[in-house]
Amino acid sequence: MTGEESAESAAGAEAAVPLVRSLRLTLEAPRTGPMQATLALASASLDWLDAHRGGFLHADEEALLTDRLHARRRHGLLIGRYAAKCALAAFRPDLDPRDLAIRPGVLEQPILSGTGVENLGISLSHAGPVAVAVTFPEACPMGIDLERIQPANVALLTRQTLAAERRHIAARLDAPEAERLTRLWCLKEALSKTLRCGLTVPLEHLAVGSVVAEPPGLDVTFANFAQYRGLSLAAGDLAAALVLPRPPAAALAVEAAAWEELRSGLAEAAMRWQAEDAAPPPRDGDHEETGHR
Repeated sequence: MTGEESAESAAGAEAAVPLVRSLRLTLEAPRTGPMQATLALASASLDWLDAHRGGFLHADEEALLTDRLHARRRHGLLIGRYAAKCALAAFRPDLDPRDLAIRPGVLEQPILSGTGVENLGISLSHAGPVAVAVTFPEACPMGIDLERIQPANVALLTRQTLAAERRHIAARLDAPEAERLTRLWCLKEALSKTLRCGLTVPLEHLAVGSVVAEPPGLDVTFANFAQYRGLSLAAGDLAAALVLPRPPAAALAVEAAAWEELRSGLAEAAMRWQAEDAAPPPRDGDHEETGHR
């Protein structure tokens, strides 16, 4: 092995270690009393996830990994389930993640089942090798989304947002247009997951209303769903959003330092993905055989 190959192997070994960040959310709700939820961020290579999937997948989840699944779809399924199991492990460390199943519902929404997680919901989202997930009491519905910020998407995202929304966020966020639009999109998609309607409704129904900049992110309301609030974070070229009920229905208590730790994790995940993009392509004979559905 050459010196260059040794350096590449060392860098690859470091990159192979998964990145995980979790955040406990405490909610005060007058109608139900105090509640807890847990958010997790994870980044891992497909090789690592495949090698370790026996430690976190339920048998029904394993069955989704058919030979016909394209590598990119396989990576998305695995990193999404891994982030979700990290959130569940932080929420209920006494449970074995292999006993908990996340199955697709009739509208492809994630459905959580297993002993000890009754009345709990799960929302997850992935982009490339990165995923976020939140587990929450069904009494306090939530939705989460993650997107990569790409300047090439500006024209498309402009058509899918309202001029009023763009003005609101531009007035509160000094950032490139691609970031502002991607954060709007994340908020809309997270709201659609919270409502369990998905992107089956006209996008103007999911419009963002007011926008307030509060470190380390944005706090927004929605024009047509006043009972919900959205929290938006961005770091590097990744944007994430969490939607949940707003006060007085539920008051969220999280220390600023904890949010900042999550934001720094998002930045590290973005850097890892960029490094992966910059890595040289596999040599002849190293290409993975994949199929298509």
